Amino acid sequence: MTLPLLRVDDLRVWFTLPGEGWFRPAPRVLRAVDGVSFELSEGETLGIVGESGCGKSTLARGILGLVPVAGGDIRLGRQQLKGLSRKAMRLTRQQIQIVFQDPLASLDPRMTVREIIAEPLQALRRDLSKKDRNLLVQQMMERVGLLPNQINRYPHEFSGGQCQRIGIARALIVAPKVLICDEPVSALDVSIQAQIINLLMDLQQEMGLSMMFIAHDLSVVRQISHRIVVMYLGKIVEVSDRDSLYRHPRHPYTKALINAIPIPDPDIERTKQRDHLVGDLPSPLDPPSGCTFRTRCPKASGLCAEQVPLAEEKAPGHWVACHFSS
Repeated sequence: MTLPLLRVDDLRVWFTLPGEGWFRPAPRVLRAVDGVSFELSEGETLGIVGESGCGKSTLARGILGLVPVAGGDIRLGRQQLKGLSRKAMRLTRQQIQIVFQDPLASLDPRMTVREIIAEPLQALRRDLSKKDRNLLVQQMMERVGLLPNQINRYPHEFSGGQCQRIGIARALIVAPKVLICDEPVSALDVSIQAQIINLLMDLQQEMGLSMMFIAHDLSVVRQISHRIVVMYLGKIVEVSDRDSLYRHPRHPYTKALINAIPIPDPDIERTKQRDHLVGDLPSPLDPPSGCTFRTRCPKASGLCAEQVPLAEEKAPGHWVACHFSS
């Protein structure tokens, strides 16, 4: 049996916040990621979707060890990532890299493009000479669509899309096995978004990458992902392959997200059935009892307030955590 390249089991990322008020009550626990499990296979793109505040970015940072993990297991192949020392985790980061949401803010304004892209090589490939590093930087710039004469420029001299290309080059320069993309196109114009998505798909084929693609825009996720995980308030509510999810969403939350995708035809857009979410996302400091989605769900009943729904396989590879899924 082939092992998944990345396996996450019951991952929990909790933050303890101080109590409020004059008498300083007990500290409160914010459960940003609460029992998330999934697998990522070689060459696969796994989409992670949900509203802002549902724990997508915290999940990525927990996997990378950028925030402390309260519990669960993270395995890259056979290697356990949770609990690794800083030195061991640093070596592991050659195998798993991240592209951040804000392309300009993620780049050091005092460094040239050459220095930015070469920085991971200096940290993780100290066996390389300066000449070899420069050659790899030039080759990677060409692969992501940057010009050779831009190598000594600074980030402020580039557009948002070009800055994201620099960020992608920096992440891929060490040839990782897994690339985590944390909303990499949400800050870009629509036309530039398509270019970056196509670039990532081409690089995935060329380099044999596995990707986690985090976004709140389901139309973007549909284009690039093979399977999709839907998160709500720190938990997974639905997992399926891309076509099954969009053709037959089973969780009310997934249905509402897909329904919110605009249709290019104005006549169809005006007449389509509306199934918008009601209310606001509850606070993760005080989540609803039972099913956390019940306060916004049109199907909610007393059972939803009493019992946490367990994930069930409704069709091959299609898992849903809902008492009344279709």
